[in-house]
Amino acid sequence: MESYKLKEVQDYIKQVITLNFEDSIWIDAEISQVKEVRGQVYLEFIEKNENSLQITAKAQGVIWYKTQLFVKKKLGDLYDSILQDGRQIRFKAKIEFHEIYGLKLNIQDIEPSYTMGMVEINRQKTIAKLKKEGLLFKNREQELPLVIKNVAVISSERAAGLQDFYEHLNNNSYGYKFTTKLFDSSMQGSNVERDIVKNLNAIKEKTSLYDCVVIIRGGGSKMDLSYFDNYNICANVAKFPIPVLTGIGHDIDQNVIEMVAHSPLKTPTAVADFLVENNLDFEMKLNIVHLSIIEQIKNSIVSQNNTLEYLHNNIKTKIILSISNEYNNVKNKHTTIRNQIKNIFIKENNKLSEIKNLVNYSNPKRILSKGYSLTTKNGKIITSITNIDKGDVINTVLHDGEFKSIVN
Repeated sequence: MESYKLKEVQDYIKQVITLNFEDSIWIDAEISQVKEVRGQVYLEFIEKNENSLQITAKAQGVIWYKTQLFVKKKLGDLYDSILQDGRQIRFKAKIEFHEIYGLKLNIQDIEPSYTMGMVEINRQKTIAKLKKEGLLFKNREQELPLVIKNVAVISSERAAGLQDFYEHLNNNSYGYKFTTKLFDSSMQGSNVERDIVKNLNAIKEKTSLYDCVVIIRGGGSKMDLSYFDNYNICANVAKFPIPVLTGIGHDIDQNVIEMVAHSPLKTPTAVADFLVENNLDFEMKLNIVHLSIIEQIKNSIVSQNNTLEYLHNNIKTKIILSISNEYNNVKNKHTTIRNQIKNIFIKENNKLSEIKNLVNYSNPKRILSKGYSLTTKNGKIITSITNIDKGDVINTVLHDGEFKSIVN
């Protein structure tokens, strides 16, 4: 059985690579790991299957110190943004093989336009997928509470914008009190997706404790902020059961997370001001309602007073009229009764006159004056001859006197 020594195999591989890759070539790959040691940058590159996302290739690369100075100067502010985990880059490299250290990609140049183009392509893919699934404006269907008190904050505890957010929120000029809970998360690099999705899931389990979620970062380059174009992050934000507000911190381009958020705001301080103004708006509406109620009460009191005054005057008029009518009735009845009494007096007086005349006519003196006399015995009137006997003393009364007689 024929066999080869390891060194022979390594030499053969080195020879094959040297013969086939005499010049440097441009390679497209994803950075999975970056590490800088004493001016040298060591990278690990991978390639994934587009459908399964399984790693299909892996290689090591290095940017030596002098090359690193060149690349840094060329990329300028984009240097840190491009050389990050998860970033797709196009780089020029010399393929080298060492018998002990194996295959190494000696990086000589990086093309930034490729990375920026891939960022935009991924952004457009995310937007298209969210549109297709009907998620682009879904979170805006969630109603923001009239008064916001409890806020879940997703940010890095080291983010510069976080302190500005707290300062504006907690020291607002209206004295509104807010309760905030920080969910610490990476805001840059390959861990952004993992951390934000994990924290959203943690908040979702206790949504009753929060009125809304805010995701704040505090500025950065377009490349730095491209992590917020991630589909998984944006889909979770879109489907979140309570409003999600963003304050990523830039004024030029809109990241996809801002497109799906309930209220996209430019900066962390703008988010804080938005929350304060939301409560202020409710207080102002409450004051308007309060003033409206007071005005309605005043108008009602005036109206009721007018009604009462009208009723008072109406009742007073009716009472006066009733009293006048009753007075006239009483007066009329008094006149009637007085006339009736007068008539009764006249009638009775006439009767008395008749009786008087009758009495006068029947007066014994008048009768006696006509020649009649009245005879009594022992004070009793004698009406018959049988009432007297011989020898009785009788008294005879005439109209002008009386005398006594003895019966013979």
